[in-house]
Amino acid sequence: MNNYDLTFDVETDMPTCGTPWHQLVEITPMGKIDTVGRNTSRIVLGSHSGTHMDAPYHFIDDGKTMEKLDINIMKGIVQIVDFRNKRAGDVVTLDDVNKLKITGRMLFAFGWYHNWKTDSYYKSFPYFSQEAIKFLIDGGIKLMAMDTPSPDDGSSIKHIGETDSPNHVSLLKNEVIIVEYLNNTDILDVNKQYEIVALPLKIKGSDGCPARVIVSEI
Repeated sequence: MNNYDLTFDVETDMPTCGTPWHQLVEITPMGKIDTVGRNTSRIVLGSHSGTHMDAPYHFIDDGKTMEKLDINIMKGIVQIVDFRNKRAGDVVTLDDVNKLKITGRMLFAFGWYHNWKTDSYYKSFPYFSQEAIKFLIDGGIKLMAMDTPSPDDGSSIKHIGETDSPNHVSLLKNEVIIVEYLNNTDILDVNKQYEIVALPLKIKGSDGCPARVIVSEI
C-alpha cells in the first residue's frame, strides 16, 4: 500500500492565514536533556495553523466543536478532483462541478501548495462559487478537502462578518467538515482510488485544529 502525507510541517514562523489576529506558531524548548534529563517543547499555535480542519463552530455559534465531529467522516474512500487547470483568481463554477459524481469525501487538487511560503499563497487563490458549493452540499458531500487556504474568495476577508466567507458558512451549517492547506497533491492520480485519513487533536470546545492528513492508494 502506498501512503502519502499531504500535511505541511508545523514550524516556528510558518505562514498563518494572512490575518493580523491569528497566533503565530512558536515552538521553543521547555526542557533539555542536559538540564532536566529529557527534551520537551512548548508549542503555541492557532486553531487554523497550517494543514487543518474546520468544525462548524468556526462560523456557527451553536455549531459542533471539534470533539463532537463524526470520526467516521474523517476516514474512508475519497474522490480526487483535478482542478490544476485553474489559475490564480479563477472560480470553480457550477458548470465545473455539475459534471462530477458527488461523493461523501472529495479532495480538490489545484496545485496551489506550490505557493506555500511565498507572497502569492494568500493572494488570488482559486475559490468556489456559492452555486458550486450548494451543488456539492445538495449532492451529499460531507468532507471537503483542498490544497488552497479556503473555499471562499480570499479578497473578501476584509469584510468581516457572515458575508465575508459565505462558502464556509454554507458548508459548516450543513456540517460538512472542511480540510484546508493540503500539501503534495500533485502526487495524486485521478485514475486511482484512495482512502483519506484526516485526524485532528480532540480539543474540547475548539473551532478547528491542525490535522495530519494521509491518503493511501487502494
